[in-house]
Amino acid sequence: MDNQGKEQWKYCIEPGNGKAELGLKSLWQYRGLVYLFARRDFTSRYRQTLLGPLWMFLNPLLTTVVFTVVFGNMAKFPTMDNTATADTVVPAFLFYMIGNILWGYFSNTVKDVSKTLIANVRIMGKVYYPRLASPVASALSNQMTMAVRLLLFVCFYVGGVACGRVSACITWTVFLFPLLILQLMLLSLGVGLIISVLTVKYRDISFMIDFCLQLWLYMTPVVYGLQLVPERWIWLYMLNPVASIMTTARCLCFGGGYFQIFPVLWGWAVTLILFLAGVLLFNRTEKNFVDVV
Repeated sequence: MDNQGKEQWKYCIEPGNGKAELGLKSLWQYRGLVYLFARRDFTSRYRQTLLGPLWMFLNPLLTTVVFTVVFGNMAKFPTMDNTATADTVVPAFLFYMIGNILWGYFSNTVKDVSKTLIANVRIMGKVYYPRLASPVASALSNQMTMAVRLLLFVCFYVGGVACGRVSACITWTVFLFPLLILQLMLLSLGVGLIISVLTVKYRDISFMIDFCLQLWLYMTPVVYGLQLVPERWIWLYMLNPVASIMTTARCLCFGGGYFQIFPVLWGWAVTLILFLAGVLLFNRTEKNFVDVV
């Protein structure tokens, strides 16, 4: 209390002013809670399983092996992104591994964030905290898993270079890779938040998420190289923001492939628009969603 006997509070919860707000300031104030949520999600994901954290390695490994056999050896899909020449040949196993890791993070984050309102309805109805903390924690928890899997990819990459099966073509541009991770996080958050808002009133959408993500997968160069796409349709194909992330990531990792500035700028524009739209819709809905669920 101060000298006049009035109470002084560190935080004051007040009603909003009706304007569109992102709520990032309050999210930063509760960053400790976000970290606790992220650690809880990460540690509880493999609890009560026989292999435990080994699933972080087994999932991408098994999927990569299946993709290499089915799409690489049997279907003979190209693993090259350069549409004009075939100067950069990426080993199929590493091609599918980096694609699986990045796409796995995107799809898992979209699914986790899309369920955040319904999954946390009980705690949100009892305790105040920035509701945006839950979806952000899910994205950060999945990033922890992706970081471990990227280390696994680096081990295979270094092993391939040591055995002479991979030519080390990494340049300084590989340090731009964290920007791709940031873009992938913002994009998955934006898409997931928009879906979470829609699922509050329309539960049917939750049954369509897996199908839509599976369709999105085959519209993205994950199981095949960009060389498979007819050159006259490349401009339309690259309107998919995840496609530019995949091709740019392989270009940074393997030193060649497809890189154009317009798809990159377009991907960032779409990412920021979806992220801002998702956050604004989420903040507008979370005020009264407890009465709807």
